[in-house]
Amino acid sequence: MKDSDRAIELMTGLVEEMESRYQKFEASGCNDLPKYNQYQSQKGKEPKPPIVCIFDEYADFMADKEMAKTLEYSIKQLGAMARSAGIHLIITTQRPEAQVVTPIIRSNLPGRVALRTASEADSDIILVPKKTRVNNLLGKGDLLYLK
Repeated sequence: MKDSDRAIELMTGLVEEMESRYQKFEASGCNDLPKYNQYQSQKGKEPKPPIVCIFDEYADFMADKEMAKTLEYSIKQLGAMARSAGIHLIITTQRPEAQVVTPIIRSNLPGRVALRTASEADSDIILVPKKTRVNNLLGKGDLLYLK
């Protein structure tokens, strides 16, 4: 199995887990993971753990257009709804290009961390033109967090 197939399988599994959790929330009358876990503990059942998915070097997976489309769709679904289900997604890339950090990705993943970039254009792709530019950071461990 290729890494790209595994990535799609993982993201599809996360979307399915999110939908499953929402069905359980609805059945129990809860609207987020902490309330659901409290409900479960009152019944003497095991709580659901939060899930953190770290997607390292996302740019490598964006080369294939069909795969990019599939991954973007999963990220769109997870970015819009997964937090209250206790699913958190971290996507990293060393190449903040427009083909990698697409508008769909930017709009569905509001929190961003940027280290020093090579140019203002790269900074704008990450931060969606703001007054602060990460290409001006010192590059000695400093970063910028935008939410």
